[in-house]
Amino acid sequence: MHPAFDVVAQHLETHPIPGAAAAVLRGDSIETFTTGHLWHTPDAPPVTLETVWDLASLTKVLVTVPLLLKLWETGGLDLEAPLSDALPEVRGFALETATVLQLVAHTSGLEALSRVRFWNLSRDAALRRALEEPRPMTGIVYSDQGFIVLTRLLERLYDARIDVVTERELFSPVGANLTYHPNPLLWRRHGVRHHRGSPAARHRSRREHPCARGGVGTRGVVRCSARSREVHPRPDGRTRFATRDARAHGSADSSHGNDARGFGWVARHDGWLGGERAAMSALGHTGFTGTGIWFDLETMHANVLLTNRVCPSRDQPSEIAALRRAFNDAAW
Repeated sequence: MHPAFDVVAQHLETHPIPGAAAAVLRGDSIETFTTGHLWHTPDAPPVTLETVWDLASLTKVLVTVPLLLKLWETGGLDLEAPLSDALPEVRGFALETATVLQLVAHTSGLEALSRVRFWNLSRDAALRRALEEPRPMTGIVYSDQGFIVLTRLLERLYDARIDVVTERELFSPVGANLTYHPNPLLWRRHGVRHHRGSPAARHRSRREHPCARGGVGTRGVVRCSARSREVHPRPDGRTRFATRDARAHGSADSSHGNDARGFGWVARHDGWLGGERAAMSALGHTGFTGTGIWFDLETMHANVLLTNRVCPSRDQPSEIAALRRAFNDAAW
């Protein structure tokens, strides 16, 4: 068994994380691992390679980023033009002069998301609330509001709702094991339970982010199983959903303090969650549910860690940051 998997197993023995799945990819080879259960009850099913995980903010880099890059590569989007050029709804708001590049790199000046202010809003109401936010911040400030706005931009430019666009432009062409709409039967049997209540209820609504009456949130949330290979590096220096452009198109001020950003992805820097053994060319991202992906297109390596660390609450002492660093240090 890969040493990185020992790290995961040992962490779960001493911390309140019900279960996890992990993968270490090296060129054309992949090692996978599962441990624990879907939630904290005696009757909870074990985690398997078929377990369906809520990727949370990994959706930003597995959906929003590649859809934006696809538009840029075909000349359909200027990443450095004022947002108002492509999205008329922002005119008259503070974001009208912001650029796509700034929103993706979290350097637009928006504050961090206030969960209470965005609680259970409709898609249109959440967008309006995001547009009303001021831009007082400097440097890198991780903010979901920017991606709420980018989701509306993508829906306008692709002329369809974000879940439809994603399935059509990204998932279906490559047969990706990712979806906005998992099979209800599979979700009931294999879906992780993040909070009290049934997995099916968790599928219908994201408790801490804007949920849409139409069944997909303002940013949307993708689900996957550990069999997904969508970040597997290929010889041409690409993955299915990320390219070297993810680093090349970081904004000019994408390094600030203890953070560094490429195009959406977190760039390797001291203290990052990808581990100190990562190469300087490595990128990664995490989701608050306990998910994470880190990869290096130069070495053709990738590490994937999926946990349900927010079961039954995000406030439990899971020490997920320590697990992520230790897992990656062992994996690289």
